[in-house]
Amino acid sequence: MIRDLDNQPERREGLEQARSKYINQNPQLEIIIGAANPKREAWVLNGFIPNNQEERILQEIRTRLNFDPCIESHRLRSTSWEEPDRIRNSKVVVEQLTAKNMEREQQCWEDTSLALLRERGIYTGLTNYILEVEQRLAPIILSE
Repeated sequence: MIRDLDNQPERREGLEQARSKYINQNPQLEIIIGAANPKREAWVLNGFIPNNQEERILQEIRTRLNFDPCIESHRLRSTSWEEPDRIRNSKVVVEQLTAKNMEREQQCWEDTSLALLRERGIYTGLTNYILEVEQRLAPIILSE
């Protein structure tokens, strides 16, 4: 189960309660929780490694924000599409960096090392999600 927290940490608690309700049921289910803080775009940014052309765009965004949105994507909490808050909307930043290209977004989680995703994803829920997959799903896959 993956869900955006949208600045509401109690959403993760609700997912955990739902999981605990079914943990000892038949058939035995393993439920993995992914709670993106504040949105899934924060996870894309956690894995974003700019190419030469994108480096200039990322530098402009860093300058406007006064922080690196790939390292501190959890700080992008705006939902506004209007100036001046637009630049603090993770959806806007992802669109600017990836030119709205879903394949480019996909590279951010497929091509980036797990070590870097873990490091950058501490405050976005990505690190917890990776741990859930490693602890709950990997043993099932490896046992077959």
